[in-house]
Amino acid sequence: MTDPELGTVNIGAREIYDQLVAMREEVRSSTQSHAAVAEKLTDHEDRLRAVERWKYSVPTALVTAVISAAVTLATKLGA
Repeated sequence: MTDPELGTVNIGAREIYDQLVAMREEVRSSTQSHAAVAEKLTDHEDRLRAVERWKYSVPTALVTAVISAAVTLATKLGA
């Protein structure tokens, strides 16, 4: 390629190969980083789901306990 301002630019096979090898290493590193982030995100989502299950099960358990206590009390007082 000839550019009037730069002159002739020659890019050899060795330069292309070196850049390709460097790019391959960057992709591998990025893939490993992505896998680590994805694993942390999955763990975080699991923890959030556990908290949500606990959050919604506590009121149900409380209502069940109050109803059971009321039934037991009514049974004792009625007997």
